Amino acid sequence: MRLEILSENNRDYFAAAHALYEEAFPHLERRENAEQARIMQNPAYKYGLITDDNGELDGIMLYWETPDFVYLEHFAILPEKRNRGKATAALSLLKERSDKPIILEIDPPCDEISERRYAFYRRNGFVMNPHRHNQAKYRLGDGDLELKILTYPREITAAEYLHFRDFITREAGIRPTLNDEVTVRPMHDGDDRSRVGRLIYLSDRFIYPYWFDSVEAGERVIGEMTALPTLYNEKNVTVAVTSDGIIAGAMVSCYAPVEEKEEHIREAFDRAGVKCDKRTHEIFEAYYAKMSDDKTGYYLANLAVDPEYRGKGIASALMAKAIEGKDLCRLECVKENTGAWRVYERLGFEITGEYPGVFGVPCYTMVKRG
Repeated sequence: MRLEILSENNRDYFAAAHALYEEAFPHLERRENAEQARIMQNPAYKYGLITDDNGELDGIMLYWETPDFVYLEHFAILPEKRNRGKATAALSLLKERSDKPIILEIDPPCDEISERRYAFYRRNGFVMNPHRHNQAKYRLGDGDLELKILTYPREITAAEYLHFRDFITREAGIRPTLNDEVTVRPMHDGDDRSRVGRLIYLSDRFIYPYWFDSVEAGERVIGEMTALPTLYNEKNVTVAVTSDGIIAGAMVSCYAPVEEKEEHIREAFDRAGVKCDKRTHEIFEAYYAKMSDDKTGYYLANLAVDPEYRGKGIASALMAKAIEGKDLCRLECVKENTGAWRVYERLGFEITGEYPGVFGVPCYTMVKRG
């Protein structure tokens, strides 16, 4: 058996491979032809052809290869060649190609077919992950399709899952086109607090995945914090809202000094029905308690844009609104987040120092004057 990537040299296989793609996956789980053609131009996307020793097509293995993981998006064996060990052999070929974690999605095991599929992957070393997950949307207007995440050879962390989800939303899913300008405005009392909480959670892949057991727990707690006298109170939140009412981005910012109280954070946990443990005190002492040390200036704490709406200028619009008319603005940025701090530099911020942030992650301090 061989696993080879579609090229001009083996283009003759494509018609049969594409027919299998359309036969094996329901409408909601595959792309329209034009969108699939666009995706195939992405260098990270691999259109894998599984062939036997005689050069006949056995199946398809369509996957993404990134520096951090392999995402096996579509995998199917021709119906007449199933139950011969070919699927296991094909997975072995993929495992041999990379030592990175392999990530795939399956339907929740709830009937005979889905249970058999789950058992097959378990036999091949894949493990079920606890991360709540929806498939990337292949068409505008598609509803959510909840799937389970399986990974090989180990479970991925919450931070790794967020990185994966951001990638598939940005690269594998269809991206909406904004026909109208996004409205940037203060958060209102009637806004979806959980939605804002989720965006704030996505703004930091170090603190929040450690602090909360799941994205859902984080969004509920942070959502409650927007209604309490905390850093995330709605008066400190600016949102970017699309013409159809979707909150596509959010920024947390306020004047210094920031006087945070641990009791208010714990109250948010109680309101959200999420257990509060020693991690809250650790995070409070390492981060929130120190914010009062800065006595002057305007502090930009969190900036996040929904992955589906990135690359459309929303982050810059939120930043421009926040710094408008301010004499002195300050922020911190993780050093390895090159894209973020370069955006800040274009908006007039200068790097003024470097320090070990929470958990020792190297961070820059940045300032904009006038």
